[in-house]
Amino acid sequence: MNKLVPFESLTDQISRRDFLRLCGLGFLGLALPEKLVENFISNRSDNLQKDQLGRVAKPGQKLFEEPDIKSKVIKELPLDSILEIREVIMGGEDPSLNRVWFEVEGQGFVQSMYIQPVSNKENHPGAIILGDGCLGEITVPFIDSFRNIDPKRTFVYRLYYSSTYWVLSREEDDDGTVWYRLLDDRNYSTFYAPAAAVRLVPNSELLPISPEVSWEEKSIDVDLSTQKMVAYEGNRVVFSSKISSGVRTREGGFSTPKGYYRTTRKRPCRHMAYPGDENYTGYDLPGVPWVSYFTSNGVAFHGTYWHNDFGVPHSHGCINMTPEAAKWVYLWTTPAVLPGKYFYANDNGTRVVIH
Repeated sequence: MNKLVPFESLTDQISRRDFLRLCGLGFLGLALPEKLVENFISNRSDNLQKDQLGRVAKPGQKLFEEPDIKSKVIKELPLDSILEIREVIMGGEDPSLNRVWFEVEGQGFVQSMYIQPVSNKENHPGAIILGDGCLGEITVPFIDSFRNIDPKRTFVYRLYYSSTYWVLSREEDDDGTVWYRLLDDRNYSTFYAPAAAVRLVPNSELLPISPEVSWEEKSIDVDLSTQKMVAYEGNRVVFSSKISSGVRTREGGFSTPKGYYRTTRKRPCRHMAYPGDENYTGYDLPGVPWVSYFTSNGVAFHGTYWHNDFGVPHSHGCINMTPEAAKWVYLWTTPAVLPGKYFYANDNGTRVVIH
């Protein structure tokens, strides 16, 4: 089992419910690297989250002597290596649209686009899982999961920070280690993850945001040219966020469809997969968090743990968001999903305009 090292995070200092409500006031910008930079007068940040860690989410990321791709390369960072982030700064001019860099404690500088900001927090296993299950969230940089919990257990997936899963039961192995049995909704099998790495999301955290506002008054505008979404209650802006929409290619690619839609189906977690072929790379992403569908063929707003390059197209058509931003959208849009429900659909969804 991977070692878990707990530390205090920003959301430990305020309630998670209040944290989500503050998102609509712009406070969430403190958790988003580029927004962080915009709020700093100098390159130094005194507000950087204590013990902030970053996970290398894509192979080939390089550590540089300076925050500039023309500077000397110190080394290439292995996939899933964990970095201690000291500062967030704006780097020199480069071909990338993302000029936000992380200074790695005592090592050098790395571009932020494929460095996932993570925590490393251990959880006390819940005593019992009631009813048909509940939602769980990974709170460590990564943890391996297995098909079974006997001594010869078989590896299944690596689970990443902020991904979410439907927890079906709590079980102990012969050594007394507590595991959660999770639903794999791609093929409706099950697998196991160490309970210490999974936070059971309380029902109080899943209550809708602004339930007093009618579904007709809520709307979302997505501007593909600026890679930004804005949420409205009537004519009042209540939330905005950078996004990553579908990638266009010469063959047509996976552009996010333009038009008028509604968020009629929602899931708190989803195993998303797409087979690769000679033209496109495939993907296999268990535990995609906070999914709000707005087309009948599965295009949705959802959280993203495999890149940190919001503001640049990356997806196969969906609207990628930070997990925090996607959670806000999930809780604010209609239909509201009741706690304890894995899936919910209703025609009275929030209006979405993509242009």
